[in-house]
Amino acid sequence: MTVHFSKLSFSEYIDRVNSLIGFSFSNAEILSATARFGFDESRLKKGEKVLASVRELDQKQEAVIKEKVDAHQERRKLHTAVRKDYMKYLQIARIAFDKEGQIAKALQLDGPREVNLDAWIDQVTLFCSRLLGEKEWMTRLSEFGISSKNIEDLLKRVDSLRSLAARCEMLKDGAKSETARKRAKLKELQRWVSDYLKIARIALEDKPELYKEMLK
Repeated sequence: MTVHFSKLSFSEYIDRVNSLIGFSFSNAEILSATARFGFDESRLKKGEKVLASVRELDQKQEAVIKEKVDAHQERRKLHTAVRKDYMKYLQIARIAFDKEGQIAKALQLDGPREVNLDAWIDQVTLFCSRLLGEKEWMTRLSEFGISSKNIEDLLKRVDSLRSLAARCEMLKDGAKSETARKRAKLKELQRWVSDYLKIARIALEDKPELYKEMLK
């Protein structure tokens, strides 16, 4: 049995450890021999418990990573849709308010768009909110086919995008946390396996074939 984690995939290592513990429990000679050096049945059960914890943490990590990936895909899709409509409305607003410097400044019609997502969301929110707060501005836009309903819908979706972006960050942190917890518990399991095999090798010094059988 290869006990060095670097030489096995995670699933392979877990399967090997599970087989090791199961075989040890089923063999009275091994239990008797290792018990003399501190690895009795209760200590094997401790290793079994650590193994179960690693498996549980692995499932939690996989779940939160999947949730994170799904959320990021949803965010990208919504961002693309919101950006498409915003840029269309922005271009039309630039035409509608071409000679209105104060309005153009209030709506941030000129200059580049923000690159940072949070800042970009704030920019779109400002655009929508200020338009909806000025009836005359909306009347002007309506002459170009853009209604209050269009802007209200855009504002609603950009608010959803803000919430989704925050959720993505939360899931990102959650994935890191679960990964760290799993890594710590895995190291605990590796230490347990290493100690157990060292003791088993000493305890079964007169029965090398039995020790080799443990490692299969």
